[in-house]
Amino acid sequence: MGIKDEKPTVLMDSEMTKLRNENDLDKFLEENDDNMFTLRVRDFLMKMMVQYDMDKKDIIPRSGLATSYAHNIFNGDKGDKAKYGRDKLIMLAIGFPLTLEETNKLLKYGGHSPLYSKNRRDAIIMFAIGKQYSYIKTNECLDEHGEEPLV
Repeated sequence: MGIKDEKPTVLMDSEMTKLRNENDLDKFLEENDDNMFTLRVRDFLMKMMVQYDMDKKDIIPRSGLATSYAHNIFNGDKGDKAKYGRDKLIMLAIGFPLTLEETNKLLKYGGHSPLYSKNRRDAIIMFAIGKQYSYIKTNECLDEHGEEPLV
């Protein structure tokens, strides 16, 4: 299975119509496989490690995550259907540091909603990511503004 992170994740109206009119789900899935989202958290993290020329030993200490938990995420130890905590994935993104777009992709691949600027806490996190704040500085910023820290 190849990495397919550049494919759309939401079916367009015409695709929804095709899906509604399809009687054979297996046939639909087979015919549309190239447009389906299949990337796993582990695969995305490996891609980012190559792109940023970084190693786990560089990322994990800066993420604020417990080493064993971070290794579980990197290794995909919970399996393909794993749902790692949203805050944990954000913390890992900060450990790289990933861009806001990359962080939102990581959240998406982890089964979570992207950071949303109309959510006060998310807006603070987005600001911190944009400024490449460390995990500690991000939590200080959240605390200064009366929001829960990343844990």
